[in-house]
Amino acid sequence: MEYYTNLKNALTNVVKTALRKKKDILAKTYYSYLRILENEKNPDNYIRGLSRKIIPNEDSYKERIEKYRQKYYDNDIYTSLEDLYKIYYEIAKEENQERSEEEVERMFNEL
Repeated sequence: MEYYTNLKNALTNVVKTALRKKKDILAKTYYSYLRILENEKNPDNYIRGLSRKIIPNEDSYKERIEKYRQKYYDNDIYTSLEDLYKIYYEIAKEENQERSEEEVERMFNEL
C-alpha cells in the first residue's frame, strides 16, 4: 500500500474540490476512479500500471498539466489535479527507470 494512501487522498481532494466548485461531472468522474482504486485487490500494482499508462513520459505529463492549467486557470481544481498527476508522474518515473547493475545482479543470484 505504498502508493495507495497518497493517491486515494489526492483523488478524494479532487472530488471534494470539484464538488465545492460546482463541477459535478468532474467530481463524478474522479469519484469513479476512486471507487475503482478502492475495489482493487492489489492497488499498488494497479497504480503502477495505470501511472505508466497515463503518464508514459515527461512530455505527456507536461501536456496534461498545461491542459488543466488552461481549463481551470486560477482555480483550486487545477491545484488539486496538479497534485494528483504529480503523484502519477513520480510513480511512472520510478517505474520506468531501469534497474541498477547491483539490483540486477542481486535478483539474478536469487533466481
